[in-house]
Amino acid sequence: MEMPDMEQAAREAFTKWRGSADRVIVARAPGRVNLVGDHTDYNDGLVLPMILDRAVYVAARLSLDGTHRLWSENYREGVAYSPGQWPGVRPGHWASYIAGMMQELPPPGPVELLVMGDVPLGAGLSSSAALEMATGLVLEALRGKSVPPLELAQIGQRVEHRYAGVKCGIMDQIVSRAGRTGHALFLDCHTLQWEHIPIQSEAIQFLVIDSRIRRQLATSKYNERRAECQKALDYIQASDAAITSLRHARTHYVQELKESVLQRRIRHVISENKRVEAACSAVINSDWSTLGRIFSLSHKSLREDYEVSCEEMDFIVACAKLHPGVFGVRMMGGGFGGCTINLVRAGEGPAVATSVTAAYEDKYKQNPVAHIIGPGLEARCSYD
Repeated sequence: MEMPDMEQAAREAFTKWRGSADRVIVARAPGRVNLVGDHTDYNDGLVLPMILDRAVYVAARLSLDGTHRLWSENYREGVAYSPGQWPGVRPGHWASYIAGMMQELPPPGPVELLVMGDVPLGAGLSSSAALEMATGLVLEALRGKSVPPLELAQIGQRVEHRYAGVKCGIMDQIVSRAGRTGHALFLDCHTLQWEHIPIQSEAIQFLVIDSRIRRQLATSKYNERRAECQKALDYIQASDAAITSLRHARTHYVQELKESVLQRRIRHVISENKRVEAACSAVINSDWSTLGRIFSLSHKSLREDYEVSCEEMDFIVACAKLHPGVFGVRMMGGGFGGCTINLVRAGEGPAVATSVTAAYEDKYKQNPVAHIIGPGLEARCSYD
């Protein structure tokens, strides 16, 4: 469903939940795929994401009964709590993102808020950032005061850190809030400046294949990788205090690190930043063969140097690369499951999806989900 349909669905769900949708504001914020640049954002590096044609929708209004009431249409679950309190939910629970945003952007009174969406949960497509940004847009409207996109993204990142326990970078929130239809977003996570890069997509399609693998260790391993990067930076700063992040590290530092694990981590960060720059040029020039090769090199680095892939993801990548219509494929996101992003010739997406998902299902007895990405849905807010 496109925005009018999903917006209407959100209003209808709200009416079913609360009896009416009078005075309800509906906001959406999209999920994202990352073309290149994984595990670089929290190292002040470069990334090249783009928005999805799937989004999280938040419908809300001020309440008259003195209680915050939250409802997830996807989980069919509700949470109620008093303003000034914290809902009795664990970090990372869907309600913690909403409550965290309300802590950072307090509404002028109690709210009734419903969330629904079609961004696959836990697939590495940034459903949490989309939830934060959609909630933020609704809160802006309820407060009657707009928040600049970068500031709202930083608030969302802070919520992720404080209330979900994930030390994420800033990429997901920025692209969800500021991404444009038909463009990739070239973001420098050090300067926090970005540029919208048009994608001339007539000759290609982007295909996402969701492995349906959800591993509980993903969050802990993500934080572990971030801690390893910090440890590598600490070693480097002991000899060169001018290096303030791994973004500024150069190749010779790899050999200076004593621990082989840290050598591999920093090698990935340095090489992935270079791949983002090359990928940006490839997109500008519609050089899809080069972009495909960059995808393959990125996956190799994520698998061997950053060690965040897994058997199932490697199988999907290997199967996709056998298809003549595939320019390149790689895992994306935090790792240990989730999705691959496949760059395929226009019209080849369905055949690639059928071939890869059939082979995967035969081997792992899991039913993966493939999705050809359509025009991205920009974040926005609408009023009743």
